[in-house]
Amino acid sequence: MLQRSQTLFLLGAFVLSLILMTGPLARFTLDGNEFVLKHSGLFTAEGEKGAVATWPLTIYFVLVAVLAFLNIFFYMNRMRQMRISVFLILLYAGMVGIMFYYVAVAKSYLEGAITLHQWRFIIPPICMILLYLAFRRIRRDELLVKAYDRIR
Repeated sequence: MLQRSQTLFLLGAFVLSLILMTGPLARFTLDGNEFVLKHSGLFTAEGEKGAVATWPLTIYFVLVAVLAFLNIFFYMNRMRQMRISVFLILLYAGMVGIMFYYVAVAKSYLEGAITLHQWRFIIPPICMILLYLAFRRIRRDELLVKAYDRIR
């Protein structure tokens, strides 16, 4: 049901996924010029787009956010909800790797640049924790329903 505590955990993971798409992932400084890596590409401080294309990162972020949102509405099928939660945990783990990959690509494009990772790198681990907590609550509900079925 939508008023359960696992729904709050799933909603938190969805909101954090949206926040992940709002700002920079990393900042680079090269010879006094500042560059910003966002999910949509590498930009200069003036807003000009650089040569690093990150469209797979954008697709990945959108896919994870949509799955996190849809998982809230699978409350009628708890087993599916648990499977999608585990799948999302794996996707968030992969998200950390792909974020570091694109930062490395941008850093190799800007040779000698000083890299400053932004706070958005902690969002995927937080989402993984929220999804794990949701998984535990969904499993607890499933076990409770099975126990009630045995009593009948």
